[in-house]
Amino acid sequence: MTIDADSWSIEGTVGGFTLIEVIGALVIFSVGVLMVMQVGGALTTQTRYAGTRSELVVLANERLDSIAALPLASITTGTTDDTVAVQGWSYQRVVTITVLTPVLARVDVTLARVDGAGPAYAVTSYTSAVW
Repeated sequence: MTIDADSWSIEGTVGGFTLIEVIGALVIFSVGVLMVMQVGGALTTQTRYAGTRSELVVLANERLDSIAALPLASITTGTTDDTVAVQGWSYQRVVTITVLTPVLARVDVTLARVDGAGPAYAVTSYTSAVW
């Protein structure tokens, strides 16, 4: 067996890859690309949900702040609801006010999508009368 200096190959053999090696490499590469695409899609969805959750937190805290700014005697107990739009989705906001003592009330705010899918947010706070 001699080595041909011009082609850097061993006489009697042909350099390169076999067809099965090329097909195997393509399959491995394709699976890798599909996994990266799938992860990218999941990250896009999670990013959108994170943005939606942030807006839900802002909407709930705005309602809590508006209730906390009122005197306790003027706050009406019970449950109210309205519909708000967040990133193109309709959310039902439910506000429940419960008077616990003559000087303390609990305020529950829940935001959930009307169709039941996607992110939701709920928060509880307390407001009190001035001592």
